[in-house]
Amino acid sequence: MTSSGTYNFNPSLGEITLFAFNLAGVRNTAIAQEHMESARMATNLMLSRWANMGVNLWEVKLATIPLTTGVSTYAAAPIDNVTASSGNGTTATLTYSSSNSYPAGTNITVAGMTPTGYNGTFTVTASTSTTVSYANTTTGSMTVSGTITGNSSTTVMVLDSYVTTVNGGSNIDRIILPISRTEYASYPNKTQQGFPTVYWFDRLISPTVTIWPTPNTTTGPSTLSFYYVTQVQDANFTGGQTVEIPYRWLDAFANGLAYRLARIWNPPLVQMLKPEADEAYAIAAQQDTEYVSMYVSPMVSGYWRN
Repeated sequence: MTSSGTYNFNPSLGEITLFAFNLAGVRNTAIAQEHMESARMATNLMLSRWANMGVNLWEVKLATIPLTTGVSTYAAAPIDNVTASSGNGTTATLTYSSSNSYPAGTNITVAGMTPTGYNGTFTVTASTSTTVSYANTTTGSMTVSGTITGNSSTTVMVLDSYVTTVNGGSNIDRIILPISRTEYASYPNKTQQGFPTVYWFDRLISPTVTIWPTPNTTTGPSTLSFYYVTQVQDANFTGGQTVEIPYRWLDAFANGLAYRLARIWNPPLVQMLKPEADEAYAIAAQQDTEYVSMYVSPMVSGYWRN
């Protein structure tokens, strides 16, 4: 038996959409522009629902934020200090050093830099683990460093958070726990400074993370890090774009899209396609987990009886 020897199957959104229409009983020759308009809307609404239904592991990223003494609330997005820059009159490239990620197609805000032409809000055109590029007419390199801030409006939820303290040249990480709005509101002294132990994730259109006690970086932590789930990139039909999903979710995507398209273009098939879509999603979601041991232990503390 001769196999392909390749692992490149990643159909474009257009190819998946044609297949989904076929599942919905619509032949390729019958598809018009209005069909594709409804498919684009159905695709992005389905990705929105998936974000609400669970943690999409392929969209989990790590953000690191420098802490400031007396400041408790930060945008729920990565922030980096720029270490170097270059501009050739067409593209600006900034270099930073952290574990943060600014994928192509996302928005960033650059501030505090000289030349000031580097500053503003831009769409990332290319990125690596330590650089980010965007269209810009500025030339030369920086004389005053600035910061890169990611787009917090794409943050869906925060999973785990910890603060880092530099101790004798070593980084010491300590996890902090989530609290609710009500619990944060109950704290009598919200400006109290100390080592943060909890955080409140405020799910606004541009979400924020508030930590307590308020940090004092002269004697305590220097950075806040948290794993967060980000929004799946928009699904578009231009230029043969693919969908930002892994291989194991392709079947769930096609079946889910077929069900949604049938609701518009072939209602008699809806009852048949709905179970197929649900089953495909359940199989993909079952595999989209971390296979690790789980330990449950009580929070045991001292007990006294008067």
